[in-house]
Amino acid sequence: MKISSQEEYGLRCLLQVARLTSKGELASLEGIANAEHISSDYAAKLLTVLRQTNLVESVRGKNGGYKLTKLPETIYLDEVIRHLSGELFETESCQQFTGNDSKCVHISCCSIRSVWLSISQILFGILKKITLKDLMQKEDILTKYLKNDLSLAS
Repeated sequence: MKISSQEEYGLRCLLQVARLTSKGELASLEGIANAEHISSDYAAKLLTVLRQTNLVESVRGKNGGYKLTKLPETIYLDEVIRHLSGELFETESCQQFTGNDSKCVHISCCSIRSVWLSISQILFGILKKITLKDLMQKEDILTKYLKNDLSLAS
C-alpha cells in the first residue's frame, strides 16, 4: 500500500496551518510551500481541497492566510485522509470493473474484497483515534502514544 503525495503533503500542509493557528497566526501559502519544500501551485491545490472540505479557511487581505476551522484536537486523521483521497477500498469498484465484462466476475463471492475491506477498517479505525493535535507533538512523544496508548507495535 502506498500513501499518495496528496495524502502525505495534504496532511503536512494541514499540520503547518495547525501549528501557526495554535499560536494565533495565519499560515501563508508561500510559508507553507517553503516549509514543506513544495511548489506554491501544489500547496495551493492541496489547500483548496482542505478549504473545500471545511478543514481550513482562507482569510483575504494583505496579512491574510489560512487557519483551521476547528480545534486540532477535534480533527481526526481518518477524516483528513478521507477528504484528501477517499476510502482505501471502494466497494463500488467491483461494479465498475475495467475488464471485458461490465462488472467483476467475482461480484457474488470475493475473498479478496473481504481482505481489502478488513484492512481498510483496521487502518481507518486507527486513524480515527489520532488527532491533528497528536501530530503536533514531538515524534518521540507521538511514537510512545502510538505504542502504548493505541497498542501499536513498531
